Amino acid sequence: MNATDRFDRGILRRVIATALSPAPWRAALFMLLSFGLGLAAFIGLVVAITLGIGTLIIWVGIPILLATMVVWRWAAQLERWRIRILLGVDIPAPYRVAAEGSLVRRLRTRISDPASWRDLLYLFLLFPVGIAEFVVLTAGLGLAVGLLATPFPGQRGNGGIGILGVHSAHSTAAAIVLGLLGIPVLVLVANVLVGTVWLHARGARLLLGASRSTELSERVTVLADSRSRAVASALDERRQFERDVHDGAQQRLVALALDLGMAREKLEDDPEAARALVEEAHDQAKEALAELRDLVRGVHPSVLTDRGLDAAVSALAARSPVPVTVHVDVPARPPPAVESAAYFVVAEALTNVTKHSGARTAAVTIQRRGDLITVEVADDGGGGADGTGSGLRGLADRVAALDGRFEVRDGEGTTIRAEIPCAS
Repeated sequence: MNATDRFDRGILRRVIATALSPAPWRAALFMLLSFGLGLAAFIGLVVAITLGIGTLIIWVGIPILLATMVVWRWAAQLERWRIRILLGVDIPAPYRVAAEGSLVRRLRTRISDPASWRDLLYLFLLFPVGIAEFVVLTAGLGLAVGLLATPFPGQRGNGGIGILGVHSAHSTAAAIVLGLLGIPVLVLVANVLVGTVWLHARGARLLLGASRSTELSERVTVLADSRSRAVASALDERRQFERDVHDGAQQRLVALALDLGMAREKLEDDPEAARALVEEAHDQAKEALAELRDLVRGVHPSVLTDRGLDAAVSALAARSPVPVTVHVDVPARPPPAVESAAYFVVAEALTNVTKHSGARTAAVTIQRRGDLITVEVADDGGGGADGTGSGLRGLADRVAALDGRFEVRDGEGTTIRAEIPCAS
């Protein structure tokens, strides 16, 4: 079998699978609703806008037009909900944040928002689009059902014209052939319905969703905010590191130097006291090394640099008081910044599991699929995490600075999930 045959069979399987799925039924319902809602929206908007414009001279038209705008924005929200429920396409509302202050400023924000006027255009277009979809639905189903009904008694009249007017069969054999032809026609019609509502969803995304320039502007704002928070977090971490060095390892090294100085002075006069001071200095040196090792691990663990995510996360799990299962599926090492972000997501999440969750077990899953690394830490604790704490907020900023997504799911236990792009 050559590649063309495999491709053709793959298309045929998808066409049949689509026809047998619930998608055509949802598409048919969506198209029926589009016709009814489009008709209602067109009549309502024409009447309200005409009435508002006609009464502007006596100022009554202003509140009528403002109320009409509120209603059509509500209707657009209803359309977004209908598209999400029936077609599975999520279209976030693209409206500007209302300006604070007087009622006039808030109204000015709504009136000057291009998204409001795209909503109005969509609702006006819904009527002709709904008519076209209704025609496609009724004609397609009429043709398919008419062909399928051909072999049944009473479907062939004088002259061979069926009562549905879609076939001509002068014999039983011809009627059976037309009836069998109705099966592929029905499959084709089902796919046409699904394709029609797909086009509707694409058009709705253009009019009811955010424009490309708005998306880019919002994305730049989000990245700028997250990166400024990441810079502030890095400064806080540096100050904390300086305090930890000053109050911990540095003090121990000072004490070590004093003990060694005193031991040198007592070495000839009191060897036993000098020995005791040297032993104390030795203990101080070991404690200082341990503190320095912990500090370095908090900045960037050497095992992560040397052996990668699997070994570093396994080391975290081994040190956790809560039993942790680890599954890492990252065939190729990602860029260092991505690897570090994934590691610290796990480290902070396991710290929260130990301190706050009351969990008995936890699970860490890290997978790479294409150019995306997914990090998930789940526990069976009591929940309560909301992502607003400084630790989780810092992780969210670290992930956002890499153009990733960070999510906290709280319920029966807590799941922390991060998706980090790692294209290299």
